[in-house]
Amino acid sequence: MATLPVEYLRTTRLFREKVGSVEIISFEVPTHKYFSRNEIPYLATALEVDFRKLENMISDMKYGRVVVEKLWAYRLDADMIRESKKVLLPDLANNPVDGEVDELEDFKILKIHIGELREYVRIFVKPLQGYKEVIIYRKPPHPAFVRYVAYL
Repeated sequence: MATLPVEYLRTTRLFREKVGSVEIISFEVPTHKYFSRNEIPYLATALEVDFRKLENMISDMKYGRVVVEKLWAYRLDADMIRESKKVLLPDLANNPVDGEVDELEDFKILKIHIGELREYVRIFVKPLQGYKEVIIYRKPPHPAFVRYVAYL
């Protein structure tokens, strides 16, 4: 009996959050291995790859072609052993978004502004030999880190 290929792209739930006086729409990030469809804009922007191309490359991972690995998604206000809280990131498609890029010697930082929230999400991209490391940091409330390795 043949086994079915694993689907790495998944649709996750959306949440409405109130941060200060601003209401934002966020999505749940799977903790490891799998990707939410809403994560693709973050990765495509960080890796400077076309959105559809990256989505197809991640879908093709079910055939053994590894392009991007999610190492972990961790919420900083949770106790890792006792409880696991949902990691939430703002949805770039459903929120007013602006941003800026800081290029440093060996890495770059993308600062994403969600409405009036300045630098609410930061994306760190460090090219290493043979791959790029991508770390997404979300500010409080519900601070979180998501770490990826991209072989592009």
